[in-house]
Amino acid sequence: MLFLLGPNRLSPLPVTSQHLLCEIYPPPPPGRSYPKLKLKCKNLLMEEWDEDAPDPSRYPYRPSLKPHPFMGLDRFSASRLHQMRSGKSYLRAHPSWDEDAPTTCPSCLSAPEIFEQAILRCSAKEPARTRHLQAVLDIGPDALVWSSAALLGALAHFIKSTATAFPPGMFSRPSSSASSVSSHWYYVVSFGYIMSSQES
Repeated sequence: MLFLLGPNRLSPLPVTSQHLLCEIYPPPPPGRSYPKLKLKCKNLLMEEWDEDAPDPSRYPYRPSLKPHPFMGLDRFSASRLHQMRSGKSYLRAHPSWDEDAPTTCPSCLSAPEIFEQAILRCSAKEPARTRHLQAVLDIGPDALVWSSAALLGALAHFIKSTATAFPPGMFSRPSSSASSVSSHWYYVVSFGYIMSSQES
């Protein structure tokens, strides 16, 4: 439908009749529905995406045409997860802009601070891990945590309570003692609550 601009108002100007619509927009062929055709188009798009712009080998998570479920978290937590999953976060073994910086985890001082170590293996964060992540045993590409709202919420609480991958200087980093990790709980959670309140 087009509209004709008159002296006082817009007037509808029909450009086609109803009986011609079936010729302009023919029904899908037999056995093919529009949802199936839409899915086929998405699959072809993903194939072209993989061919034209393949993911770097260091990024094991598959691209998706849908928002990742962790984007439903507060913006601060979601950004921490984006950065850690991509290997470009504030974890000591991630940054590529300062190759001379120490990579050892500042909390346990026992291993390079990468995503898996910071979330699942750092001994200094065991009290917080016991409190929040008892059901999170894996953070790999196919791990249940990435599709479970409850587990993602627990992971966000763990990240805030331990100041994992926080920008340098935002809060002092936890030391190797479990008590110092717990002492961050009030301030970090309060910070997350303030951010969530401002965003709502």
